[in-house]
Amino acid sequence: MLWLASYPRSGNTFFRIVLSEVYGIESSEFYDPQLQATDRTYLQAPVVKTHLLPYELLPKDASIPAVYLVRDGRDAVVSTARHHCDLVKPGAPFVRTLVGAIWARPGSYFGGWSRHVRLWRKRAALILRFEDLIADPLGTVEQVRAIYPLPPPRTDRVPSFADLRAQPFDFGPYAAPLKDSRFREKFFRRGKIGAWRDEMPLFCRFLFYCRHGRVLREMGYT
Repeated sequence: MLWLASYPRSGNTFFRIVLSEVYGIESSEFYDPQLQATDRTYLQAPVVKTHLLPYELLPKDASIPAVYLVRDGRDAVVSTARHHCDLVKPGAPFVRTLVGAIWARPGSYFGGWSRHVRLWRKRAALILRFEDLIADPLGTVEQVRAIYPLPPPRTDRVPSFADLRAQPFDFGPYAAPLKDSRFREKFFRRGKIGAWRDEMPLFCRFLFYCRHGRVLREMGYT
């Protein structure tokens, strides 16, 4: 079993589609320890996606390897807010939602982007970048081979981010909604590096740097 962890909107759906299409590896999800404590069917999957923090995982077995997908926190919170306003609660005010995602009051947004990164940086056996996944899906996923056995890749089936928007991949719980092109366009919004520059208001940037600037720099984002 392999944990595939990330802060929301950091590319793990794309990652899972590559695993499915290129390697024939299906994956499951683990979201809520309370709801799923007695439902362990996800444990039968070779790869399990989660946004939870490391101490919330079940089973609490540190020997299970974990991959962490990290994305520039500014892009991650902007995408999280857009996703909420477009699909979760259509019509919700974007800037107010963005401020909530940045500040992450106790009990919300997994404690905030930087806390999520700090905790998973200690737990993960491998840290991969969203930016590399977008640029080179196969090369990025191939790095998992260092900690988890992968079958030979079917290189003719490697999707691009543009493919995610253009065609409905038969992918687990998203198979039905992803058949709708309008849903795909909102779910896979831009896949653009640095989109925060034209979507994040100036005062939100200052708020983000105040809350998450240190970890942003530590992760190499300028």
